[in-house]
Amino acid sequence: MKVVKVSDKTFIGKDILHAAVFQKNDERTTYNMIYADGKGGVSFAKRFNVTGVTRDKEYDLTRGDEKSKVHYLTVNPNGEAETVKIVLTPGSSARIKEFDFSFEELAIKGRSSMGNQVTKYAIRSVRFKEAGKATLSGRKLWFDDKFGRLNADGKGILLGSFEADDRILVIYNNGNYEITDQEMTQRFDAENIILIEKFDVEKIVTVVYLDAEKKQYTVKRFKIETTTLHNKFICIKEGKGNLIAKATTVEEPVLAMQSGRGEQIRRAKIRIVKVAEVMGWKAVGNRLVDFSKSIEMEWVEQKVAKQTELF
Repeated sequence: MKVVKVSDKTFIGKDILHAAVFQKNDERTTYNMIYADGKGGVSFAKRFNVTGVTRDKEYDLTRGDEKSKVHYLTVNPNGEAETVKIVLTPGSSARIKEFDFSFEELAIKGRSSMGNQVTKYAIRSVRFKEAGKATLSGRKLWFDDKFGRLNADGKGILLGSFEADDRILVIYNNGNYEITDQEMTQRFDAENIILIEKFDVEKIVTVVYLDAEKKQYTVKRFKIETTTLHNKFICIKEGKGNLIAKATTVEEPVLAMQSGRGEQIRRAKIRIVKVAEVMGWKAVGNRLVDFSKSIEMEWVEQKVAKQTELF
């Protein structure tokens, strides 16, 4: 992995404006930049990708003059194009000394492109004014359950198509859940994940967990009410040995259960909405069935499921 660095003079320098883990062939992350050319003083705006780099090689993002200066730089994972307010110097001969500029007007080109002229007058400041929408279509994300990482390369479980603000729901078997973003560098504890999917705030989460103290399986249905990213929250009764057995966000989940051995096998399908109402995420839940080492559980498709007697 390489670290991409941008300074206010050149692509690599002591006055760093941005540093991040480099993702090879990344055609989505878009850099929006305004710089003043050191030779003529004209300021240009450009949008570009960085899809490849050579180790220890510097890449000049301006026209090459050593006196060039970057006025503004943002890094946008889905090609977002914001609007900025440009203020010229007080001594400028320009009639209008403050005006807005939208990056949406620019096409995304290579990093060596000169860019479009913004003004020939000296700029005092460039300030963010208004967030822009993503200019790229949603990207598909996969979860590699072998290495516990997100990717856009088709490796692992497809999570869906994601826009810039979409989040991911992760539920672990120890009873914790978290909401996270699409940052590719994060790593998950894949062995302990019981559910990972695109987060929908309107969906109801259903979990069936073992209450070790009462020696029973408990079921609860709830909506995610927390908004903090990268924080884990426990959604089952706390206690030694308590673990989530099953979790889903299906609207009307049906659980197939089997217990016993040989001629003593008993089977049932339970419509969870008949057993538990929607409750707060901190609620304990309702008793489902007594614990048994022989119990097996699986979610079944709604269209083929029929309610039968509980154990």
